Amino acid sequence: MKATTRKATMKKLVAGLCLAVLAAGPAMALDMTPFQIGFGGANAQLFPPETMVMGLRLNLVASDNQDMMGLDLGIWSKSVKMDALQVNLVNLVEADFDGINVGLFNQMGSVSGIQAGLFNHVRYDINGVQAGVFNRADDVNGLQIGLINRTVSLRGIQVGLVNLLEEGPLTFFPIVNAAF
Repeated sequence: MKATTRKATMKKLVAGLCLAVLAAGPAMALDMTPFQIGFGGANAQLFPPETMVMGLRLNLVASDNQDMMGLDLGIWSKSVKMDALQVNLVNLVEADFDGINVGLFNQMGSVSGIQAGLFNHVRYDINGVQAGVFNRADDVNGLQIGLINRTVSLRGIQVGLVNLLEEGPLTFFPIVNAAF
């Protein structure tokens, strides 16, 4: 009885792998895939970094794709552009991020949406909410909530113990700082 169950399980597994390979062929031809698994960055993942992910990306250790749309989950995530719900320990997006981003360390080019984590760094602008222990962005259009908030320009509100605004009427103000 056990041998029959094992054979049936093996047949299902082989059939599933064959379907995955058949689905992956057209996806590779289009430079797009609905599913990506990353084991260790660009050299250890199912599809190369140039392949756009439109669907689910699981970062068992790390993944690196130029474009990602969908759900991004795991330990370490890297992309050039992303439109997603992103939940990882480390999130790196070189250019534009649109969506919700949650992680311990987040570094983005620009953000439209929500960024939440212990350490948040946006090189250019954020349009939305940035929440964490330490928040940094060049241009904030929205809300920064954290222990330490730092920005060059602000069109919105900072809430935190230390609020730094380089180009504002008040360059330092504790608890609440605002500029419009």
